[in-house]
Amino acid sequence: MKRLWMAGLSAMVLGACGGGGGEAAGSQEASAEYAGPIGSTDVAHGQEVYDQICAGCHSSGPSLENIGWSAARVRQQIREGSGRMPPIREARVSADDMEAILAYLATIGGVADEGGEPASTGGGETMERMEADETSDGAVGASEGEPLEDDL
Repeated sequence: MKRLWMAGLSAMVLGACGGGGGEAAGSQEASAEYAGPIGSTDVAHGQEVYDQICAGCHSSGPSLENIGWSAARVRQQIREGSGRMPPIREARVSADDMEAILAYLATIGGVADEGGEPASTGGGETMERMEADETSDGAVGASEGEPLEDDL
């Protein structure tokens, strides 16, 4: 009887830790409540929030580069968690901060559109474009043929 009780307890602990999980988190469909395009173009703020909240685990844990999840799937992962990732409530990461994180993730291939291509943040920022802009004339954000605006 004691062995049966210990086996049941072990199964519960493994299940709670994500150890007995079925399908991989990335393969799940996001529910409709998380649908919609990325609602921010603030990549810098997104990287700042990511560095404060997410990088502690994702720098050594699962990399988010080039995972190509939909924006809806990333929103659901943030709010509901799965496996070893706990849910992150709006009190800790606001809706605006979450959208900025998505904008940042789009630049590193962490968010893709429905065709599997890197998602656009509305400002057209992807990692490839940002790198091309940096090498073109040293100024990030300048597109070929577009002058930089100096509002200072």
